[in-house]
Amino acid sequence: MSRAADAASRGRAYQPRVTLPRISTLTVNLSPGASVPILRTAADQTSSVTFADSTGAPWKLGAPPFNSNNKGFQVSYIPGSAMMAVQALRRYDTGNVTVYLEGLAVPVVVNLTSGEPDNSSSTQIMDSRLDLRLPQRGPDAKPMAQPESKIVLYNTVLQAFLDGMPPLEAKRLRTNGNLASTTVWQLGDELYIRSRSEIRDEFEQTLSSLDGTHLWKLPLTPYVNFSVMGRTEPLTIHLE
Repeated sequence: MSRAADAASRGRAYQPRVTLPRISTLTVNLSPGASVPILRTAADQTSSVTFADSTGAPWKLGAPPFNSNNKGFQVSYIPGSAMMAVQALRRYDTGNVTVYLEGLAVPVVVNLTSGEPDNSSSTQIMDSRLDLRLPQRGPDAKPMAQPESKIVLYNTVLQAFLDGMPPLEAKRLRTNGNLASTTVWQLGDELYIRSRSEIRDEFEQTLSSLDGTHLWKLPLTPYVNFSVMGRTEPLTIHLE
């Protein structure tokens, strides 16, 4: 390759900002006057948006999403799925997409942005995946063994633990037990347990994500029982 061709290739590959991909979760407020969720996209990157109900079950799209800015964004979806994909076609653009979910009386509107021109930072955060949770049961809602009143949707602390990014003052505790993908933190006089298994014991609050991960909040206790493939698995927690 000649130097001129190499320079041209480098020029096309040059990115004015470093893109930092993130996986984010938001609970959509459907009430009048509520703010609209924002999807942060980046040029030459694809962002996925998933929809789930309050039980963590997928909520399928019932119609093609409507894109308000076809020149700035490309929006696609797979019929019969709970996911759509958005790709920014140019930098520093805005728009929105209106999504119609099966059985939901009102549409879900998602604002789109592909960067802020007045942001002088050398980095740009984008949502490689944005999980949107609707505050009610959907057509494919999971059966709940616990009262739905214990599902806490608008709680930033529980959401932080569920995302695996707990508050700085939270202490991760050592555990013993045959439970995969399970993490326990202590914050004050409360335990926060993140697991893909179902808890059998009493708890105070819970929150679930679309991928089947649960967050359980309960008082301090050295032993907790979970259900794994129909059998009870104990978890021993080393309290500090």
